[in-house]
Parts: sequence; structure tokens; C-alpha cells
Amino acid sequence: MSTIRVRGAVSDGRGGTAVRELGLPDDVSRLKIESSAVCGTDVTLHAGGLEKPAILGHHVIGRVDHLTESDAESLGVAVGTRVAVEEYVGCGECAECRAGRYRLCPSVDLWTGGERVGMIPATRASGLHGGNAEYLELTSRHVLHALPEHLSVEMAAWTLPLANAVDWTLEAGQVGPGKNVVVIGPGYHGISCVAAALAGGAESVTVLGRRSSAARLDMAARMGAHTELSDDGVVGRVLDRSGPVDAVIDTIGSPQTSAAAVQLLSRFGVLVLAGLAGGGPTLDSTAIVRNMLTVRGVRGRSPESVARAIALLDAGSTRLDGVPTFAVPLEEVGDALHAMGSGTGPATPHVVIDPWQLLAVDENDRSSLEATR
Repeated sequence: MSTIRVRGAVSDGRGGTAVRELGLPDDVSRLKIESSAVCGTDVTLHAGGLEKPAILGHHVIGRVDHLTESDAESLGVAVGTRVAVEEYVGCGECAECRAGRYRLCPSVDLWTGGERVGMIPATRASGLHGGNAEYLELTSRHVLHALPEHLSVEMAAWTLPLANAVDWTLEAGQVGPGKNVVVIGPGYHGISCVAAALAGGAESVTVLGRRSSAARLDMAARMGAHTELSDDGVVGRVLDRSGPVDAVIDTIGSPQTSAAAVQLLSRFGVLVLAGLAGGGPTLDSTAIVRNMLTVRGVRGRSPESVARAIALLDAGSTRLDGVPTFAVPLEEVGDALHAMGSGTGPATPHVVIDPWQLLAVDENDRSSLEATR
């Protein structure tokens, strides 16, 4: 047995990240990573959410590079297959795993001290357990989804954020043909919800965001959504234009946004709570009862939503190709996460860690990132 030397960006959970070389035994199942898309969870973990140093990155795309015989049988894929890797590495034995709800397995449930891809300590086995590296160690309990070869690196990186949006918007929110929907927050998942709603046939999509998110609101508008600034008059403006809506997807989850959502919903409407901004509850229970509203909390996504997201990307119906990609090499992972945490990150929400530098670099975005150092 020999060892492969692999570069990975190891984050200490206190705001520091450094590229280190780690050893991966060549007889271990592994994925050659193509990209790792960044979301707000990564920013939080980087700033102070890790108990031990780890390689972050849980929206991982790559190509299966080696499999042991037993792992090949368990995973159901062949070497060379391009895949999306779910972050949930469940125990495989609990009631949730046996029911196919492995995202709720206690071993991966962050609410009960679980851990996932992008959080597993760098001291365990090879340490290559996150997307911000050249390779990812695989086990029989990883969940892989085959991807079409024709998808560009940029579009493939949308797979898991879009799968979350499919789960929240089309499944939990019951958005479909003829429906009117409001998305609160034009961040990574908010833009993904716009894509899911439009691809699912929604009649109209309106995105609410702060003035500081003007560039992202413009991206949503180019995709075909209406946009409004989140101010004291936003509820009235939306109601004047489209009337009460069928669903609101709140990716912020503050008392203010959830209160506005209830005011926007029509009778039998659905409020999907996908954000965790926190704060005291201000939901109007009288309005919820009077209008027979449904309030749904969501976490992650089902495997069926991943399959549906891949089908939408394959069909080219998401309109996400107009959202710029900001590529980050391993050496700049720490700078990028710090900038995003301080509100000085790229305008686009599609920030992608690029371990092999496969993606073109936007020099305007690069210069803005360098200015934060």
C-alpha cells in the first residue's frame, strides 16, 4: 500500500484556514473533487462553529476515482462516474435511515451533536472529509447521485443547493403551474428557490431583499422574477401587484420576515420556514387560523429532490446559467469565507471552491476579494 499526497484547506473553526498536505492510502475509496459550493453554513463553521479543525465543504461534486469491492457494491456506482455527494453519512441502522430519511439520522443531526461531510475532524482517518480539497475519502455509507456528463462545472455545482430548493419550494411549498410565490432573501438558497419555482411552472415569483442585496435582486430579475426591497411598504406593494400569494419561502427566518410572510399569503397558503435568523416568534396565529394556512419547517432535502434537481439541470430549465460563478482556489478559501462573513464577499451567491482551478477567474471579483485582506 502506498499513500497519495492530497492538498486540502483545513479550517480551525476560529477564523483561520491553511492549505495542508494530507496522506490518503491508495487502497481507500475516494472521489476526485471537481468543485465544492459554499453556503452560509460554511461561513458560520469557519468563524467559530467547529469543535476541531476540519476540511469544510458539503456541496461536493466530483468523479469516483477508486472503490473497494465492498464499497462499490454498497454505493452502486462505478469508478469514473461523475457524482454529487450528499453530506449526510448516516449510520444506516436507525429508524430514520431504514425509512430513507438519513438526513435525520442522529449521527448527522447537527441539533443533537451529529456531524456531516465538511465537519468531520481532520484528525480522523485520512482527514479528507470535506469538499475543500483535491480528494474526498468515501465509505459505504456515503450517498452519491450520478450527474450528466454534459453539465458544465459551474452548473453541476448548483446540484445540492437546487435540490434543497426543490424540496422546500416544489415539495413543501406545493409550488407548481399557475401558483404565485414569494421568496424572501436573494441569497444562495433564495436564488435556487427562484430557479426551482420557475422551472416548476410558477405563474409569478417575487423576491424580497435588502438594499444591500441589490445586485442579487438584479440576478433574480434577469431570471424572470419580480423584485422588491424589504421595507415597511413591501407587503402592500406585493399585494397591490399580485394579490395574496399561494406560497412564501422564507430563507431568512427572522420575526419580521415571517410576519410579513403571513400577511402575504392567500387562504390555504403555505409558509415554508427555511432560515434560522432567530428571534422571538411574531407569527399572527389568528391570521393562520382564519386563513387556514400551513406552516412548514424544512431541513436539507430528500433523495427524491436531488434526483428532481438533477433532471431540471439536465433539461436546462433552471435559468441559473445567468448567475455568475465566483471561483476560489484552495489557497484563498480562508479569505473568501472571511469576506463572506464580514459582508464584503462577491456579489454573486454562487461561490465555488475550485481545487484544480478548472474555472475561469473574474478579475473584478478577485480584486474586490483581495481588497479585504
